[in-house]
Amino acid sequence: MRIVKTYLKLVAGATAFFIVACGPSWETYRGGPGRAASLHPHFAGPPRGRAWTLPLKISTFASPVLADRFLLVGATDDYLHVVDAASGEPLYRYRTGGDISAGAALAGRTAYFGSADGHLYALDLPRARLKWKFNASGKIVADPVIASGKVFCGTLEGKVFAVGARDGRPAWSISTEAPVWTSPCYARGKLYVATRAGKLVCLAADTGRREWELDAGAPLAAAPLVASGLLLTASEAGEILAVELESEQPGPAWRYAAEEGVSGLASDGAALFAGTWEGTLLALRLADGAPLWRTEVEGAVEGSPAVAAGLAYVGTSAKKIYALRTRDGAIAWEAEVPAGVSSTPAIGKEALYVVADDGTTLAFQ
Repeated sequence: MRIVKTYLKLVAGATAFFIVACGPSWETYRGGPGRAASLHPHFAGPPRGRAWTLPLKISTFASPVLADRFLLVGATDDYLHVVDAASGEPLYRYRTGGDISAGAALAGRTAYFGSADGHLYALDLPRARLKWKFNASGKIVADPVIASGKVFCGTLEGKVFAVGARDGRPAWSISTEAPVWTSPCYARGKLYVATRAGKLVCLAADTGRREWELDAGAPLAAAPLVASGLLLTASEAGEILAVELESEQPGPAWRYAAEEGVSGLASDGAALFAGTWEGTLLALRLADGAPLWRTEVEGAVEGSPAVAAGLAYVGTSAKKIYALRTRDGAIAWEAEVPAGVSSTPAIGKEALYVVADDGTTLAFQ
């Protein structure tokens, strides 16, 4: 274990100028194992202003996650940075042997995260102590997902694996024969994985048995999500696919041609929200894929939107954060940040957390 300088206690007598009641809310990439990126109970946005700023001064493209007082940020300096979510004070950082390009997944007091050094780590957060690490034999750039007592993840070498959350013991592994660089999602005992070969793969979560496979015809760039009985993903060619989870013969329930490369998805259960590299956020009716609205923003949308209380939050390459109304796509709020944003924002009960590509971490209250 390699723990560097810690800040576990604030200076005696120090006073924070605001209070953020974080609570267990955004504990994994896009908020939950289904990856819908929608928060319940709702954060009553849009934000009134910036609460704090922490300049980490290192490149990071990992999406932040939040649990209780801890905000976790992975970075290209090989460290997982653990920050006090209420004050923005660094608590400590944990070093691995490679870049941490993806976010962590939290279960109770344990954070699970992968590294480019080929290992999956389990870290006891309050004690800043390594519980175990698992050799995945491949670079991990996708966020892990936790469900049914297991941690699931994929590697750039095309391996998808499951280990026990408690002890890191291997449960199963398979080869998808193509790089996996987006996070899998979990629903109803199944694990869904998108590959760079354009394959959407369904696996039995308990055994890793391949249930079915669907060829999207182009590399899948957006991590899949589950909402209202549908599995959704999108390709670099700009096609959004919806598959019925209970279908015996998997095939698209509907398709939508966005005509722009889709980078990320989110859903509030009624609509699907998609960001594109050309700087567009669009909304589709979830039931049938009918277009609802389309809004242009400044800069490319490289991460997934995050949805709460009738607003969709998204960062762009033009150093902007936006909140768009989910009912009509109107821009309700925007703010500038020090650098472009490639990650997905995290939503707490009373704050929005954003990590810019230069490592600057911000809380908007």
